[in-house]
Amino acid sequence: MRADSLSPKTWLLAGIAGWAVCLWAFALLGLGERLGDADVEQAPQKLPSTTIPRADRPGPQAQYADIGARPIFSENRKPQPFRIDGTGEEAQVNTFDYVLTSVMIASGVQLAILKPAADGAQPVRVKVGDAVETAPQWTLASLLPRSATFRGPEGDKILELRVFNGIGGAAPPPIAPPPVVAGPGGVINPNMPVPPPGGEQPMPAPVVPPPPPVANADGDAANVSTQVQLDAIRKRIEARRAQLRQQAAQEAQNPAPAGTNPLRIR
Repeated sequence: MRADSLSPKTWLLAGIAGWAVCLWAFALLGLGERLGDADVEQAPQKLPSTTIPRADRPGPQAQYADIGARPIFSENRKPQPFRIDGTGEEAQVNTFDYVLTSVMIASGVQLAILKPAADGAQPVRVKVGDAVETAPQWTLASLLPRSATFRGPEGDKILELRVFNGIGGAAPPPIAPPPVVAGPGGVINPNMPVPPPGGEQPMPAPVVPPPPPVANADGDAANVSTQVQLDAIRKRIEARRAQLRQQAAQEAQNPAPAGTNPLRIR
């Protein structure tokens, strides 16, 4: 194989292989077996000396009396009583705060409906001898038409039936009185039925629009002007009503011929 025909890659690989062979040969001859001695001997440097601070020991108990008198984790910085035997939670659970809203006494069924005092709570139904669902430690012992007796950790507790006191609720709408018809002679008989409307409907009374208010810079003058306008409107309405009553009385005395509507306003 000719040397000029070798590629650069082959020469590179051959150089690396030769370098590896040289290192192997030097290692066999003892290359790197020991380290040389230092020229100048130096003594080891001493470590710096440190003084450990003495731990502070707790002082007397009187020194920490202010911490107990003003606790940090209390809103008012005053000591709060607490219990570790669970009696406080039990007292809260045993609280029976309900209102008797309904009583049902039927053949074989005696049922009471309670409403918790808390806002938004759902009513609870309890049968005689059963425990209250939301307060299992209380049992319905007896039931009367207007009271219920419950038995629990605090003894017997009687709830009276709540009665509506008239406060709250909307008033019923007023009932409009039926229209009356004037009889012969202008006498009004409330028992006389109203005749059905004929083919011709009565004409409604014309409505007089109020005059536009006059703008005035003075507030008192504007109030007086408004009051005068209201009085004028009232007088016009009263005059119109008197005219209608007079026409109705005349038509009752002089009946109209057949085929005409007696209630028509001329």
